[in-house]
Amino acid sequence: MRIGIVGLPQAGVTTVFNALTGAHGEVGGFHPGQHVSVSVVQVPDERLEALAALLEPDQVTPATIQFEDIGGVFRHLTGGDQSGQAVAALRETDAILMVLRCFESPFVPAPLGEVAPERERRAMVEEMLLADLQVIERRLESLEVDLRKATPEREALQKEKDVLERCRAAVEQERSLGELALNPAHRKTLRNYSFLTLKPRLCLLNIGEDRIGREPRLEGVQPPPIPICAELEMEIMELEDQEDRELFLEESGLERPAAGRVIRACYNLLDLRTFFTHVHGQLRAWTVEAGAVAPDAAGKVHSDMEVGFIRAEVIGCEDLLECGSLKDARSAGRLRMEGKDYEVQDGDVITFHFSR
Repeated sequence: MRIGIVGLPQAGVTTVFNALTGAHGEVGGFHPGQHVSVSVVQVPDERLEALAALLEPDQVTPATIQFEDIGGVFRHLTGGDQSGQAVAALRETDAILMVLRCFESPFVPAPLGEVAPERERRAMVEEMLLADLQVIERRLESLEVDLRKATPEREALQKEKDVLERCRAAVEQERSLGELALNPAHRKTLRNYSFLTLKPRLCLLNIGEDRIGREPRLEGVQPPPIPICAELEMEIMELEDQEDRELFLEESGLERPAAGRVIRACYNLLDLRTFFTHVHGQLRAWTVEAGAVAPDAAGKVHSDMEVGFIRAEVIGCEDLLECGSLKDARSAGRLRMEGKDYEVQDGDVITFHFSR
């Protein structure tokens, strides 16, 4: 799962990246597409910790999420050229975190001349709409040429053109493509384009310490934006000792680091589910999309398991913790045998049976 972090200059994008990942990216500047910083972060999960305490595995492997600090996307707002590298990197992500500046500073000028998070959000969406429109128009020009030829693919090309014309009309009305009622066939047609406004988006409100406990709101924005004091959270992440972190959090009036809240919000944004496996002393968390069936989940573990899938032995995490062990759960009849049509539920503990 790849999450791209974007924002206008001086909004604190790299500070947010450092706060979420513990990285040490240089803050205070704006990198116009020269590089993309990447960090893979373990997903905190109290259920995994509880299962580890119960099962006492030799190895515990959490699920992971990849954050990417991407700059240089907003050419009209920064006065420079739109970086193809930055836009291409953003198109490869699964979701977009939009950092909106909500802090005052006499030393760091606001990107739009004032602290105006809603204006920043609209401005960034407009830039993403423009980037999508450029792709749509180039493809429609190409389709016009291809459709003049009598080819076996003509019907499919016409359908693609019809969908893209709907997309163009929406973008010209300043509507994100995610607002369109697209059926699965339409989404499959558009998948290869990786349109920015078709990606799930979440706003992060980068607040100052003086706003903790009285965070601003953006009315009508869904999902609800998440407030984060990125500078303070970055300082917390730089502390190596866990006790020091907890003391710092308490003194700052924070219950826990923001990274966990942001990661959970990303899971909800992408409608993801977590399941667990415990095999040969290894306990591991895995991630699948909502609606994934048992063979799909098996394929996450190993492709051979998906191809040779026979059945899945399943128990919910809470049921297993209540039973006390897999052996006791099996004796109590709490373990279920599920087939190929079983839809994986969040928190399932699964043992896959497959033919080699």
